[in-house]
Amino acid sequence: MTDPDPPNVARPDELLDGIGADAFEAFNAMQMTKQRHYALLSRLDEKRSRYGLSASDREQRMLDGLLADHDAQVKRFTRASAALKQRDAEANLALFGYIAAVAELEGDASGAVRH
Repeated sequence: MTDPDPPNVARPDELLDGIGADAFEAFNAMQMTKQRHYALLSRLDEKRSRYGLSASDREQRMLDGLLADHDAQVKRFTRASAALKQRDAEANLALFGYIAAVAELEGDASGAVRH
């Protein structure tokens, strides 16, 4: 059995390189900081479950810092997407449509931002 065809959503180049660039860059930064935080969280969880070891103070500070980085990017994305919606509601919908299509292709529907 094969996977269904991916959604038919073209990359809106003029949007992502133009009026929606700030929001799209903020979304990408938000996804990257999420991945970094989850990667360290996973490693520390494995360390705890496999070896019974807690995170060191240095590891905990790094984890806290990565979460703060992610929180900052979430706020940045929220502001940028709200500004885009104010300027051009249609562009905002196109951006979120593209983000949802990318998340679906990645198999990470939880990564899609609901709007």
